[in-house]
Amino acid sequence: MISRQGFEYALMGFKKPSIVFLNGFRMKFDTWNQVHTTLSDRYEVLLFNRLGVGQSKKALQHQLGKVIVEQLRDLLAELDITPPYLLVGHSLGGLYANLYARTYPDEVSGVVFVDAPHPEEIAAQRLFTAPLPLRVINEGVKKIEKLFDKYKHSEDECIDETVLQITQAGDFPAIPVAVLSGAKKMPFVPQAAFDIHLEYQKELLKLAPYTTQYVCNESGHFVQVTEPEVVIAAIDKMVLELAQNEHDIYRSVAL
Repeated sequence: MISRQGFEYALMGFKKPSIVFLNGFRMKFDTWNQVHTTLSDRYEVLLFNRLGVGQSKKALQHQLGKVIVEQLRDLLAELDITPPYLLVGHSLGGLYANLYARTYPDEVSGVVFVDAPHPEEIAAQRLFTAPLPLRVINEGVKKIEKLFDKYKHSEDECIDETVLQITQAGDFPAIPVAVLSGAKKMPFVPQAAFDIHLEYQKELLKLAPYTTQYVCNESGHFVQVTEPEVVIAAIDKMVLELAQNEHDIYRSVAL
């Protein structure tokens, strides 16, 4: 379906909590197919493609993190999906989940990072000098992309400003966090760059007092494709813990 804002989306299930999936860079929401088909039987699930992806309309402004967060918030309001939300962000989508949680802490009950970067990792990776062939390929792809209007306001081009917005948004809230880390190095990724990524996966565990890491030994970057059962288990566990915490609070108030 297409929203009034021009977002392609799929809304399934009806039971709270609401699970909101944020895709990786230029990834369509069908990358979550092996996860949402199970979860939508027991939760309300929202999948959507950001502007310029799938059937969503092209972006008309720079896709800064704050812009994307506000667009998502508007979409949630349009679809009458009420908070709090459990955000599940893969790769770049994890940065937007991070920013959303800091900006609107009362609207987010928990965050599941699926092989997502820590904000500080972006600068650390830039200091690492990749092999010349890989640099040539990356720069060539970017030059070609700039010729196409569809990618005029690319999220990738705005990533430094998005990271700055995250750092300026205040502390990450004291909510449950799950960090799912792919343990397999993807082809063409230099070992040094992968080692940096793994170190910053540990830094994500310092965002909040309630964190769990799932090391996914059979996965590279797309854990939701290669080990969807781990993503499902992490979400189920977080929902159970949130429900238990709510029950404990209710009991303490009643007593």
